[in-house]
Amino acid sequence: MNTCSAEPRRAAFTLIELMVVISIISVLSAILLPALSGAKDKAKNITCVNNLRQIMTAATLYSGDNDDVLLPAEYDAGNGAPYQEGWATILVNGDYITAPRSKYYYSIEGGGSVLQCPSGLYEVYQNNPTSRDDIEGMKARPYASESTGTKFYVHTWYGINAALGNSKSYPFTRSPMDPEPRGEGGTSSRTLTSAAEVPFRMPAFFDGFWLLNGHDERISARHNKRTRTNLVFFDGSVETMNTFAIPNVKDTTSGDIRWRF
Repeated sequence: MNTCSAEPRRAAFTLIELMVVISIISVLSAILLPALSGAKDKAKNITCVNNLRQIMTAATLYSGDNDDVLLPAEYDAGNGAPYQEGWATILVNGDYITAPRSKYYYSIEGGGSVLQCPSGLYEVYQNNPTSRDDIEGMKARPYASESTGTKFYVHTWYGINAALGNSKSYPFTRSPMDPEPRGEGGTSSRTLTSAAEVPFRMPAFFDGFWLLNGHDERISARHNKRTRTNLVFFDGSVETMNTFAIPNVKDTTSGDIRWRF
């Protein structure tokens, strides 16, 4: 006589139970995903802050090696410089920072560097930005380097507080500066000390595009759902600010923060 009994069958989920499980998963996703997204944005912002701090340190070391004179925003061959260079390539060639070198203007080399904002867009700009929230301001701007005999490009996602032709306006300048009537010509001898000792906080580098030269739209809204911008000041401090509350770049009367002299 067979005394073995059949194993009881496992009960399947009912439709109602499945709907309850799906509802719970949906609720948990709604709770957790924004928190995870916020944590990711915060991590990107921290990386950006550290990038700007390292760039400012590199620019300070450059001045220390050059009689306190500020880093040129760029060497301009069209104005008489022996070769074309940008502030980013000057720092790379001087071993103050490291960054990938590209053979081509529109080809971004991988590897990352302190010149790449993690909240920026990984592509080369097509047009100058027209507002602080224009996505063109989130893209890379290539700087050419010609001084080593082999031309290459360094892509950067940060702007420099510079002028093209007037050393009495913004701290960094093109070298040589644009000649008259656009500028004053010649080479600026403005020092890091003079920029750091102004009676207000002056930004040196920022989330943004190329060089400032009076263009307010070159400040870029990148962080915290594109409402915040990071700035590093000549005193070495870095601050995350509401993009649309940052003083206009031409303002010479604002209190704590001013872009120009």
